Amino acid sequence: MLWILRLAIGGVLLYAGFMKAVAPSAEFVAAIDAYRVLPYPVIPWIAIALPYIEMWTGIYVLFGFGLRVSASVAAVLFGIFLCGLGSALVRKIPLASCGCFGAETLKPSQTIGLDIALFICSIILVAASRRARPGTLDALFQRPSGAPASGGAARGRRP
Repeated sequence: MLWILRLAIGGVLLYAGFMKAVAPSAEFVAAIDAYRVLPYPVIPWIAIALPYIEMWTGIYVLFGFGLRVSASVAAVLFGIFLCGLGSALVRKIPLASCGCFGAETLKPSQTIGLDIALFICSIILVAASRRARPGTLDALFQRPSGAPASGGAARGRRP
């Protein structure tokens, strides 16, 4: 079941980040500026960094690497997206597109539902990832229980 959540969250973040990364950055700058939340000098930096943050987070979630942290980052991202969209809707800002998937357009009202679902899925994944699960990179790299962290003799003892 958790692999479905990883696939959904990781897939959406990877796809959304990729679509923004390959598009001209001016498009994403305009989409962010349309929300009227951030000062303009910050927006180009966000437009450059956010697609790569989304892609790396998506890859980490998809492959289950650092799953608790990567799912937490995904939840924070979806929370930020929800706040931005909610703010624009409350202030009745007419957004042509949410800017989520680059040039591909979704209406903000459609995106709110997607972000809510993915936010909830991310929270579930964080709660369920207290220990490494089979099928994740975390499980592949997990130390057997009782093994010393240094991989050698216990501290303070000579072999």
